[in-house]
Amino acid sequence: MLINKSARYVRTLPPEDDTKSPIGRSYYNTYNVKTKEELEAKLNAITGLEYEWKEDECIRITSEPISAIRMIEQHHGQAIYQWTFHNSVIAAFVGWQDSRNNRKESIRFGNDETMPEQTLQAIADFMSTNKMSYPWKKGDIFAINNRLAMHSRNSFTGPRRVYAAMSGDVVDGHLRKLQPAIHNPETFGLWKLATPEDSVYNAIKCGYRRLDGACDYGNEEAVGRGIQRALDEGICTRDDLYITSKLWNTYHDPKHVPLAIERSLRDLGLEYLDEYLIHFPISMEFVPFEEKYPPEWKNAEGKMVVVPNDINKTWQAMESLVDAGKARHIGLSNFNCQHIRQVLSIARIKPTSLQIECHPHLSQEKLIRFARDVANMRVSVFSPLGAISYLSLSMATDQDVLLENPVLVKIADKHKKSVAQIMLRWAIQRNTLPICKSDNIQRITENRSLYDFYLFKEDIDEINHLNLNRRYNDPGVFCELAFGTFCPIYE
Repeated sequence: MLINKSARYVRTLPPEDDTKSPIGRSYYNTYNVKTKEELEAKLNAITGLEYEWKEDECIRITSEPISAIRMIEQHHGQAIYQWTFHNSVIAAFVGWQDSRNNRKESIRFGNDETMPEQTLQAIADFMSTNKMSYPWKKGDIFAINNRLAMHSRNSFTGPRRVYAAMSGDVVDGHLRKLQPAIHNPETFGLWKLATPEDSVYNAIKCGYRRLDGACDYGNEEAVGRGIQRALDEGICTRDDLYITSKLWNTYHDPKHVPLAIERSLRDLGLEYLDEYLIHFPISMEFVPFEEKYPPEWKNAEGKMVVVPNDINKTWQAMESLVDAGKARHIGLSNFNCQHIRQVLSIARIKPTSLQIECHPHLSQEKLIRFARDVANMRVSVFSPLGAISYLSLSMATDQDVLLENPVLVKIADKHKKSVAQIMLRWAIQRNTLPICKSDNIQRITENRSLYDFYLFKEDIDEINHLNLNRRYNDPGVFCELAFGTFCPIYE
């Protein structure tokens, strides 16, 4: 759905001071400026925005209409894609019931799908309760984007208030370094690459800027060469990339944590990691680098040895990496809700992200909800295509493969997309960051072509019903089969 051209008003505000209002904070697309020149400078910086001054000292937007529903990059400290609804949409639902407008049917998605009434009501309720007051003072100039603000047309006494709602994160110092903005949620995974140097280089060339690796993958030197090739050719800069590695199970002792990241940085040819995760909540016997690297699941004698360890001490050592500038963000991988609670109970620096296995056979709804809503963590998902990567490891069977699932094939045919694209799009619409990999340039490119279609509600419901709670990467299963050690971390 598109909304009509809308005025962005600028007025000198009433002379009364509103000293009783809470101190407000500036929101994206709402500008508090002191002069007309300051306002014009901010508006001129917006790509594609055209406007005109009216005789009554108002500005009117003259550029093309914009979508009634759009994406923002930041919301409540989450550097993930979020849907935001322009206020005119909610106004139509809440207040415009007459002979020309059916408020329950006139508001639609861009694909003409009707929005459920409960969804619209939830958004209206959110906008009503999540609003900020700004104390206006004599002589202030305030620019308001009417698409993103709620303001009363009823008669009123006293200072007028305009409330910004659902327009992005507040600009606040303590959030400045909390989460980086994510322009493309898809991430290139580095596990099991046949040609890691070439594949990483090609992925960056195809537009990937997020790379997810680990020392356990045994390819960080080759990955580093691929990154350097891309940087040398000027395809991107180091600041454009978001590179993740992980602390392996054998390095959980606090004195080994800095050694592990230094080895990863050396192999990758980097000065810092954008993100460093604890790979598993499993602590194993330390294996010196000179004996075996990466140590994987077995020591030099071929045994998997689990050792007692306080994971909170490991986390505190991870925090020291941030203090030292070796990692800009730290997080967790393969942790369940209780594991996360344990870390949060002592964390000075909160984990910014959780990485988990997730696909239509394992939707992980409770864990994702806990991580995002309770722990304020971004969620990345590995194996978003399901069992395919585990066939060669005998951890899945042909019957587990989702690429031939009739429900997914039907949805893919409807949207004229591949089944892989459907599953990746499903992950994105759940506000998770899918990690996918390939050595094939065509597939690398295809896996990023996810933004020219939208899964309908009925599509999402059908995919959700495929959940079997089927986990393929489960230490409680493969460790016993492969190494003779029973080591469950999930029920």
